[in-house]
Amino acid sequence: MNTNIVEKPKKRKVKHVQENIIGYLFILPVFIGIAFFIVYPFFYSLVSTFKNWNGLVPLSVAPTVGFEMYRRVLSDSLFWQAFGNTLITLIGIPIGMILSIAIAMLLNRGLKFTGIFRVIFYIPVVSSITAIIILWRAMMNTQGPINDFLALFGVKAINFLGEPGWARFSLIMMLVWKGLGTSILLYLAGLQGISDTYKEAAKIDGANDWQIFWHVTFPLLGPTHFFIVVTGIIGGMQLYVEPELLLGGGPSRATTTLLIYLFERFGAHRISEASVVAWVLGVFVFIITAIQFYTNYRREKA
Repeated sequence: MNTNIVEKPKKRKVKHVQENIIGYLFILPVFIGIAFFIVYPFFYSLVSTFKNWNGLVPLSVAPTVGFEMYRRVLSDSLFWQAFGNTLITLIGIPIGMILSIAIAMLLNRGLKFTGIFRVIFYIPVVSSITAIIILWRAMMNTQGPINDFLALFGVKAINFLGEPGWARFSLIMMLVWKGLGTSILLYLAGLQGISDTYKEAAKIDGANDWQIFWHVTFPLLGPTHFFIVVTGIIGGMQLYVEPELLLGGGPSRATTTLLIYLFERFGAHRISEASVVAWVLGVFVFIITAIQFYTNYRREKA
């Protein structure tokens, strides 16, 4: 009798261990994949930043040069120009947020055909980037519809794709337009999650529409602001396809971003320099994201 009582917990323990082993075996391929495709390249690229490696020979035989690759990249004026160009494109984040909030608030009023407008605004998000580039190149052409419209007011044709300043403007506007649909849906979901009780209480206290928006609605949309800003910065710092296809990084390197600069180093078999750029980019994005998270955490605790 007593023996059976002792054996039952032992059997349960053995069964529990077996179930754990089976569970770990199921997730083992995931860990192998993470180790092989993320952890190993992570450290491999870090090691390559301290060597002069062209990618044509094994990394182990490449000469070790210490921080020479970092010095070479950080002293390159083109790197800083690309870094500046990348930061300039981030101007599109607040522009997109302002437009998205305005449109989302209009749609949230229960206007007719709201569902149709949602679909229209979301079309650029799901459209092929190639189709979007072709559309914008046609629109921004010196003989395109935008210049035709400006000509009605006597404005001379603007070379949107050939002048550095206008090329940056065209790229930013295209990025804003392309991402508008996602931001609108996020803000619309945020607005619909705000209880009318807050607005009614503010009205009783004598607040007008602008005061209700600025002191009630806008702060309560904080999590949405936070998400859009963080994802916008991460996406903006990884910008490659749009400036490369629309403008080829030009004119006069005006739209050469960090990722275009990075891939140019790869193409020139300067792999160590490319790895340095990747690490500088990664550290910068990590710091900005950490600051955003910390700021949001402090605001929520206050």
